[in-house]
Amino acid sequence: MGRSKKVEGVCHLCGTYGPLSFEHVPPRAAFNDRPVRLYPFEEAFSLAPGELPLSKGTIQQRGAGAHTLCIRCNNNTGSWYGKHFVAWCYQGMDLLARTGGRPTLIHLNYVFPLSIIKQIATMFFSINGERFRQVNPDLEAFVLDRDRKYLPPRYRFYVYLNGEGRHRALAVAGTLHVPTSTNRTMTEITYPPYGYLLAFDCPPPDDRLFEITHFARFDYGQFDVMELRLPVLPTHTSFPGDYRTKDQIFRDARRDATDR
Repeated sequence: MGRSKKVEGVCHLCGTYGPLSFEHVPPRAAFNDRPVRLYPFEEAFSLAPGELPLSKGTIQQRGAGAHTLCIRCNNNTGSWYGKHFVAWCYQGMDLLARTGGRPTLIHLNYVFPLSIIKQIATMFFSINGERFRQVNPDLEAFVLDRDRKYLPPRYRFYVYLNGEGRHRALAVAGTLHVPTSTNRTMTEITYPPYGYLLAFDCPPPDDRLFEITHFARFDYGQFDVMELRLPVLPTHTSFPGDYRTKDQIFRDARRDATDR
């Protein structure tokens, strides 16, 4: 095999220019070690649930991710937060497996909260463009200092269990909730067993989402046993904050067609 092509650019986390390393999103050990097929942005958004893409897409052999972080940021965040995040993912996958994907009770989670939320934030830096760090300096400082606690109130992190639908890696987007005329700005990552959503200065798009912003109040290395009741939500479309079932999507489509 030939050497991997050298990629240079601006680190999405610290902003330095130079060689970029491949950042797995989520980390490789969190079940992201198999080839994935990538499709053009426009094509992914136009697909109906269960519909096959027209193109073959591009196969990425090493798993989901991209060259987004400098070597230093990749190594630091991986060593500081990676193993605790992976343990969190294993608990989620075990829960889905034991309950057939339908947990109904409050379950205990054995976690290092600060490491988990900082790894989630790191992933959001990776999937967003270079400008993301420029407009979110507080979030950048939060990730780059492993001991830093607390977040400004404009940032609200949410999580849900996911074992059905499409993977999502959606950069910051704005949506309008028509019934309430509420504007929402959010970015979202879904890769089983979890989905993560970061909302900016707005309520969540779905009240079922479980908020974990309080994970930022813990000390680095502080362990806790938490009682969490996470919703299991499908992701059959490529729209952020959309957790409709296939039946709901098709029913909405028929209604819209009738209203025209």
